[in-house]
Amino acid sequence: MKLLTKTNIYTSVTTIILFSLGVFFVFKVILLKFDSEQDEHLLSAKEIIIKSLKEGKSVEQFSSNIGEKIQIVEIYKQTTTVNSFKEYYQEIIGEEKAGESIILRELSFQCSINDKAYAITVSVSVSKKQEIGEYVVGIVILFLFISIIVLFIVYRFISAYIFSPFYDTLSKIKSWNIKKSESLTFKETEIKEFRLLNDTIQDLTQQIKSDYRNLKEFTENVSHEAQTPLSIISTKIELLMQEKNYSVKQHDSIQQIFQATQRLYKLNQVLILMSRIENKQFISTEKIDLITCFEEKLEELEDFIEAKQITIIKEFNSNVPKDLNPILSNILFNNLFINAIKYNLESGGTLKIILDNDSFSIENTSDRVEINKRFLYERFTKSSTSASLGVGLSLIKKIIDYFNWQIAYSHKDGVHKFKIYL
Repeated sequence: MKLLTKTNIYTSVTTIILFSLGVFFVFKVILLKFDSEQDEHLLSAKEIIIKSLKEGKSVEQFSSNIGEKIQIVEIYKQTTTVNSFKEYYQEIIGEEKAGESIILRELSFQCSINDKAYAITVSVSVSKKQEIGEYVVGIVILFLFISIIVLFIVYRFISAYIFSPFYDTLSKIKSWNIKKSESLTFKETEIKEFRLLNDTIQDLTQQIKSDYRNLKEFTENVSHEAQTPLSIISTKIELLMQEKNYSVKQHDSIQQIFQATQRLYKLNQVLILMSRIENKQFISTEKIDLITCFEEKLEELEDFIEAKQITIIKEFNSNVPKDLNPILSNILFNNLFINAIKYNLESGGTLKIILDNDSFSIENTSDRVEINKRFLYERFTKSSTSASLGVGLSLIKKIIDYFNWQIAYSHKDGVHKFKIYL
């Protein structure tokens, strides 16, 4: 969920709650105010009734002046001087409005006049009070609904304007590539927090680029500078191995040194190759026929295939040439096929090649367990029983990324499968 959407939801919910409470209090205040006015009206009617009784007027005479429902009952003795107010519903008598009812507010009191005690009740209709309250509530609710819609729309436009530098920063970070030379430039903003964010990100990216550049230069320099001494060491050891005046133990030690030197030499070459790929030094391309390329690679590795008695299965369903760099494509296919042969069964295994319009896959049987996908393409990750450098799959992934392809690995029923989507 986006930040603005979540903020709008919280704001809208808060507005609805506050307006709802406001509507409730307004409704209550209106009812209390209406009751207060009706009570004052009833108290005024009480004074008129008492005055009229003192003057000896009949009930019919002053009730017509007051215009309310009045009930006067003579009692033996006055027992209270407190005014009592209450509301109640009363059904309307008549055929036209049968079943309907009205709300009456009633004042009950007792008084003594001319040595006589009276119990008097005065009632007034307050049905309009409910109607007025409901009318006011309806208006407030309508205003609330319109206000929420207007506030939501206005807030979205205002928020989008305010947060535009933030989203600009996000888009710039998302598209930023450490391998490119351009620096990050952000949209100018008056908001202090966004300026601080942009300045912090610029400082971090500059530091990251500087560290990356230094590490890259160091790796390239070490790799290139190591080539010559490694070649010299390897040549000298080969000459030593040709001598005959060594014991078996000394000869074995020299042999181990030679093998270690060769591994280091190959590792250095691979690192240089990866550096060249990252620097995009393999720009030239040509039309590569994948079927021809696969056939040639199988022919080159024929001795290894026959040594392990591997059965080759080919399913070539397409023959669309691809624009590829010949050096990188040769390294890619060489690594894929060598891995499929090297880690196949010791005898009687299979190697299956499938080529389609938009992909090709290489499957091989093996008694090895499934490769951990988490570390599948990391450098220097290898099986404990393997004598490889641990960079083969990493190099494959680097070339595939360079070609803007995709690779997927799967393992099922003792078959390892690498599928490359072109």
